[in-house]
Amino acid sequence: MSFAFKCASCAATQPAQIGDLACELCGSVMDVSYDEPADEYAPRLPLARPSERMSLGEGNTPLVALPSIARSLGIRRLWAKLEMMAPTGSFKDRGSAVLMSAALEAGVTEFVEDSSGNAGASLSAYAASAGITAHVFFPDSAARGKVDQIGIFGATLHPTPGPRQAATDAAVTYVVDNSLPYLSHNLSPYFLEGMKSFSYEIVGSDAASVTDIVIPVGNGSLLIGMFKGFEELQASERISSAPALHVVQAEAVKPLVAALSDEEWSFDPDLKTVASGISVSHPPRLRQCLDVVRLSGGSGIAVDDPAMLGWQKRLASEAGIFCEATSAAAFAGLEAMAATGAISEQARVLIPITGSGLKEPLARD
Repeated sequence: MSFAFKCASCAATQPAQIGDLACELCGSVMDVSYDEPADEYAPRLPLARPSERMSLGEGNTPLVALPSIARSLGIRRLWAKLEMMAPTGSFKDRGSAVLMSAALEAGVTEFVEDSSGNAGASLSAYAASAGITAHVFFPDSAARGKVDQIGIFGATLHPTPGPRQAATDAAVTYVVDNSLPYLSHNLSPYFLEGMKSFSYEIVGSDAASVTDIVIPVGNGSLLIGMFKGFEELQASERISSAPALHVVQAEAVKPLVAALSDEEWSFDPDLKTVASGISVSHPPRLRQCLDVVRLSGGSGIAVDDPAMLGWQKRLASEAGIFCEATSAAAFAGLEAMAATGAISEQARVLIPITGSGLKEPLARD
């Protein structure tokens, strides 16, 4: 498979290198560009030996129909895809498998990452399996369960005071000071490519007729990767159209939703949210996220913490699904979108349950 990195802004291309996270010409984020056409049944991967990539059993997560909740919301169909059943309990395993496989091919022995929890745990697990040393920076307010999970895989822990962005800044400084590769899941084109498998699984499932997907979004790796997957499926003519992709963020941290509605918004570190997984004030792929939502015909909405916590409890008591508050945000968003008509009564909706509720203490509303 022949591939290179392509700038998301100026479209310049450069050789794909594991440590390159920005365009050499304009400094923007990059994607993977392939020379070979898309395949009908499997996503293209930026690996020299895709068939030998490492795996802990990620992907092919269960799909659960939620007919009673669909009726209560006034929509035609509703499915939940249980990404919480991934090896480390979140959708991030899809990206980690590809990124760590690429790191192995490149001969990486040690790297730096920053995370609010799930990505750090995921990359630490795959690094352990690959025999690679991981340094993970995270806000010191991160859920104890997630921090313990990162540590049990043998990663070196770097708790950082302040908001989520402070962990990123500290990681970048550490990279420079110690001459280590920065394998940021937020920036790496390899990580994004791992998310495309989600789209392929949907097309081959009982939810193949889905018209709308509602996604909780922080940095947007699942949103962008899913869109790329559907693009490949359309290019190979396996599908003729793709579902609309709708995004949900927290009222306290909503850069993407604000940008979609041309709303004035600035980050207030004093405002907190229980949805730590989407508490990203400066997503580096914000412009890409905007383009994906608009090109797919989707929309965006912000929801408050009480709505998230209410849906977290409702999903547990009515559907037997215990997800983290970040995942429940998508259901709160769907409820609001259905009420306003942003999602129609005839919609067939899918929501990824992005992370397990077992990783966080149960918040009280």
